[in-house]
Amino acid sequence: MLPVHAKAVFMRRSRKIQNAAGFTLIEILVVVALALVFMGVALPSFLSWLPTSRLSSAVRQVATDLQVARMRAIAQNTNNTVTFASNTYTYGSDSRDISQLYPGISIESAVNPTFNSRGTANSVNIKLTNGTASKWVCVKVVGRVNVQDTACS
Repeated sequence: MLPVHAKAVFMRRSRKIQNAAGFTLIEILVVVALALVFMGVALPSFLSWLPTSRLSSAVRQVATDLQVARMRAIAQNTNNTVTFASNTYTYGSDSRDISQLYPGISIESAVNPTFNSRGTANSVNIKLTNGTASKWVCVKVVGRVNVQDTACS
């Protein structure tokens, strides 16, 4: 058991610890100010990166859907055409609106790719652009689908 004097010292110290919990208003304001400065530095960089990221995502989406259309043609032993029209495309019963899924992205294709039951297709170049940069999805005669930063050869 503690002597009475030691108990009084212990009680005073525990009150100080209880009263010292938390942050002061100045500390919170300093942290908020630093967070605002960091966000101010990072935001322009993030905003310039966003259109490029959307373009890459849209290109991957189109390439994946073309590969799915090819696999369906093989699995169902029939022809499968992917129809492109003003920023939308349809394959089978599925349809995608690129400008809604990826704002600022437009899609151009002069020819609609048709995959046959062997997985081969007509050669098609599909151009996606975000206004400043472009990427191409290329469908080769053998049915291969790939993505390029330059026009398909």
